[in-house]
Amino acid sequence: MPERNFEITIGPDGNVELHVQGYKGKSCLEAMRMFEQIVGELKEQRETSEFYEPEEVVRNNVERHH
Repeated sequence: MPERNFEITIGPDGNVELHVQGYKGKSCLEAMRMFEQIVGELKEQRETSEFYEPEEVVRNNVERHH
């Protein structure tokens, strides 16, 4: 299984920037949706070269504890 990395930057103005690495094809969009549920609406999206590579099947499990 490939290594997947998430780099999260929170700016002084409260904006959150997420950089996703290790996903091939549109499978990264599922990971982005997971983070969007946690931090809120996505304002901007930029694809890397990995986005245009052949897609892979990815399963995510998100648990929220209150």
